[in-house]
Amino acid sequence: MNKKFILLLPLLIASLLFGSCNKKQNGQPTTSDSLTAVTADPTHQLKIGVVSLDSLYKNYEYYVDANKQIEAQVKRNQQTLANKIQQAQKAYASYMEKAQKGLFTSQAQVDAEEKRITTMQQEGAQLEQRYAEEAMKAQADAQKALHDEVTAQLKAFNADKKYDLILTSVGLEGVMYAGEGFDITQEVLDFLNAAYQAKSKETKGAKK
Repeated sequence: MNKKFILLLPLLIASLLFGSCNKKQNGQPTTSDSLTAVTADPTHQLKIGVVSLDSLYKNYEYYVDANKQIEAQVKRNQQTLANKIQQAQKAYASYMEKAQKGLFTSQAQVDAEEKRITTMQQEGAQLEQRYAEEAMKAQADAQKALHDEVTAQLKAFNADKKYDLILTSVGLEGVMYAGEGFDITQEVLDFLNAAYQAKSKETKGAKK
């Protein structure tokens, strides 16, 4: 459950960055790697930046911290569920031992013990279902939060850079080749992490 949850988060950033672009104002300086585009302004040159998602996943502190929180919650839920299952198993083993030794003195005692064990098993199944539903909701909430954060920060980043198009590179998918001059991964990471650190400090300061 936790692996599926965590693996879905990178897909969100990928979809975000593929669609992220802001139009460049006329007369903006260009780099040697800029591409000429056919636009309403014949003098306009398309400015492109490429971000490596592999690096982003490993080094964006917001993403790293989010994963840690998700993993911690999943482990807590798994441990709680495991304890519940273990209790039911012990109760069943105790019931079988008493039955074999003939320790039940009436059918009412047998029925009561069987009912108790059945209730424990049902509670375990309900708990497992609840945790699965909570994981799905947490996944949706995390995706929305990450979407909003990355979108906001990319807009702020691009307000100064004025890139017409920001592409993503995941291995050989998306962008087959891009010259080194197009790679803005470190610039984006520095900007994202600085913004995240500043926001974290504000949050901690507000709690004091």
